[in-house]
Amino acid sequence: MRAIAFFAGVLVATPSMAEERLIFYTANFPDATSVQLSVQSNSVSQDGDYDFDVAIGLVETDASGAVRYEDTGRHRARVRCSYPAYVSVGTRKYPMALPLNRSTHEDWKENLWITFCAPPSS
Repeated sequence: MRAIAFFAGVLVATPSMAEERLIFYTANFPDATSVQLSVQSNSVSQDGDYDFDVAIGLVETDASGAVRYEDTGRHRARVRCSYPAYVSVGTRKYPMALPLNRSTHEDWKENLWITFCAPPSS
């Protein structure tokens, strides 16, 4: 599993990530404000209970696309791909009900898990 997780991490960490954020979740609000969560960095976890350690960034934009707020903090999360699959933030674990069979995912934690753990589709 580690080899697969490492390979998936290599696919996610493309050279363009240095210039462009990997956005994995966007929330849109009635006033046309949107909040995007993106992967700032990721690595194969040194903790055997997880596959990936991830730093998450947040950007809020207005209706014209101008940045209203950018959170410069790097919020840490951990991802476990295999059963029992979960995303961990701080001391809290959010279980992933596998398989994730809905076509749209409204939960940022599900989207983060999919970004690192779901097999690529063509």
